[in-house]
Amino acid sequence: MGDDIGDIGVGDALAADEECLSSGLEVLVTARGLDELQARYFDWVAGHVPSFAYGVYLFDQRTGRPRASAVRGLSRFYAHRYERFGRAVDPVLRGAVAARRAWDDSLVKPAGRWREAPIVQGLFRHYDMAHVMCAPLISGGEIVGTINFARNEGEPAFDGGDRRRATTAARMFQAAVAATDLVTAIDAERAAWWGALEASGQAVVVTDLERAERHANRPARALLDAADGAWPSLDAAIDGGAATRRLTVRPAGSAGSAGQDAATDITVTSAPLPERPSLIVSILSAESRTAAPSPALLRLLTEREAAIAELVAAGKRDHEIAGRLHISPNTVKHHLKSIYQKLGVHSRVELAGLLLR
Repeated sequence: MGDDIGDIGVGDALAADEECLSSGLEVLVTARGLDELQARYFDWVAGHVPSFAYGVYLFDQRTGRPRASAVRGLSRFYAHRYERFGRAVDPVLRGAVAARRAWDDSLVKPAGRWREAPIVQGLFRHYDMAHVMCAPLISGGEIVGTINFARNEGEPAFDGGDRRRATTAARMFQAAVAATDLVTAIDAERAAWWGALEASGQAVVVTDLERAERHANRPARALLDAADGAWPSLDAAIDGGAATRRLTVRPAGSAGSAGQDAATDITVTSAPLPERPSLIVSILSAESRTAAPSPALLRLLTEREAAIAELVAAGKRDHEIAGRLHISPNTVKHHLKSIYQKLGVHSRVELAGLLLR
């Protein structure tokens, strides 16, 4: 039956196999998603355990059914037939699960008797599968799937070296599955996190320096798109890392004297995430700014009247002005009458227009 994994000297052989196969680990763990991982695995393992067909099965821990499966060298119809008629009676699979290491047909029955096995007569022989091997995928002490191999009559039977390499390949593939699952979970968490930011009323920009990516939520996009030159200014604002910057930007397409006077002050508060310094979160807040009242006109007024006139020009109502200056609304009305007389206006609109002209 060939060398077994427990034979003398196998530890050294297994170490050599691991060193030989380890070059493929980076290829596997950098795959994004199970589909890409399976394709990379088939390409990689063919150079170490030559076979005409390969399979991958990942089990759902709750149901025991495959949560993902793929075959190369055999049809999808075969995969469906195996699931329906073969898996429950496959002695090679049972042996691999029981031994928790690679198992092949030579460990089940001698070649002559193996050909008469029900699964061979009912399924394998129709696909020229003369020799089969299975290695379990183990995570946290639990079997979470298998990798499978098949050779035809023209290929040699699997031996102890093949089983050692298959066992090593299974360990590496399972490590890659864990990495892929982690990436998938992170992506799902990132999508949920970004969905929450998108629904927020606060303008937020997240800059990933490592990936050279930037994500602005809806309020931030509206604010920055409406302001001419705001996006390049944002670059400068976050370059300092943890800091607060104040940007003055003008509406896109502004022209003429009125457009030149109108502006928006954007306060950008940025800080890198402590656990990931390459990820910078920026909180944006904006305040519209109009032209300042004419100093010549304000000199005609008392200090209190000038303060009230500026607040009127900014669009504040009497009760807001009263609260800001800590006086009563009646006092505001009294000062407004004096302001109107001194400046020759009769309403708040005329006052604002005069001061901001």
